[in-house]
Amino acid sequence: MSKELIANDIILFDLEAETKQEIIEKLADAMDKDGRLEDKDGYMADVLAREESSSTAIGFETATPHAKSISVKEPSLAFARLKHPIKWDDEEVSMIFQIAVPSPGQGDRHLEILSKLFRNLVYDSFRDQMLQATTKEEIVDILKEF
Repeated sequence: MSKELIANDIILFDLEAETKQEIIEKLADAMDKDGRLEDKDGYMADVLAREESSSTAIGFETATPHAKSISVKEPSLAFARLKHPIKWDDEEVSMIFQIAVPSPGQGDRHLEILSKLFRNLVYDSFRDQMLQATTKEEIVDILKEF
């Protein structure tokens, strides 16, 4: 049975981290513990390679690290809200939406997820909901349309 794209176990509140690599790793750990990855190190390598090609800081204090990877079992959208914003390349970031999509076999699923995120992030109301949610269930409800 396949998992939902987002679930309580891959949502992290008040995450304390100093670097984007540390955040990417903590979200990958959560995905791995939830049985979404074949190989955490392989997925991490793919995400970090993607980061090298161009920044995933997209404005709105948000970053969207992502990868299509043979190391991913289940399409996943993990979320972290940082306790303190960090510098992600040239931008301050406090929210991270990390995407994992299996490759091959999922086509442009990662682009569909990114597109839906971008369409929502332009709205103050969406960002405010994500920043003010107090439970993981609220985050899941906000993102259940993905």
